[in-house]
Amino acid sequence: MGDILMITTRMDPERARWVGSGIPPRLRGITLDAVEALGGQAKAVKKARHFVEGFRSQQSKNWRGFPTNPNIYGQGLLFAGPPGTGKTTLATAILCELRCRYGVAVYSTRYADHVDRKRKLIRPDHNVEPEELSRWQYSVERAEWAGVVLLDGVGDERTTDSRFAEDTLEQMLRQRYDQGLPTLLTTNLAGDDWSQRYSRALRSFMDQCTRRQILVGESFRRDAS
Repeated sequence: MGDILMITTRMDPERARWVGSGIPPRLRGITLDAVEALGGQAKAVKKARHFVEGFRSQQSKNWRGFPTNPNIYGQGLLFAGPPGTGKTTLATAILCELRCRYGVAVYSTRYADHVDRKRKLIRPDHNVEPEELSRWQYSVERAEWAGVVLLDGVGDERTTDSRFAEDTLEQMLRQRYDQGLPTLLTTNLAGDDWSQRYSRALRSFMDQCTRRQILVGESFRRDAS
């Protein structure tokens, strides 16, 4: 009876692979081959493949536990461009490839949602249920410490005079990079908007902790007509 119960309550292995990943069901398991088949953005797909195929080398350590390639250890990718150019789909495909190939712990979240959770944890409403607080805490910790994280829609977050969102982004990126945890980012901000939104120090650090790819013009989405 015990064996039967264990079998019937065991989670499907494929589903278990994505539990806690934050990846929406429609994109779970998407491959770079599938993204390439959509057409467009050949340079971006090539950079994504290079990142995935070189991931183990990038993150390797020597017998002392020090990075073998310190200049690129923990370095992620930044995909910038207008809406509809496939940034989120491509970045999510990288997460899925890393998860399936190497078993990397991955996590995906909209950056605006991450900022909202951080704010709520700092000043929680008295009416919030403990279970909800636990879910927010789990999501924040995953975003900060998972092996590879996607922060989607950077620049869409609400700004305040305190610059909480901007400071949170800088702190998070520096923490992850120092720990050798690559971060993927997507943004709709153009160059001028980016420079006005974030400090010079953060923009400079972005060039250190990520490799940038601009997606313009062509779209992954085929013309339905």
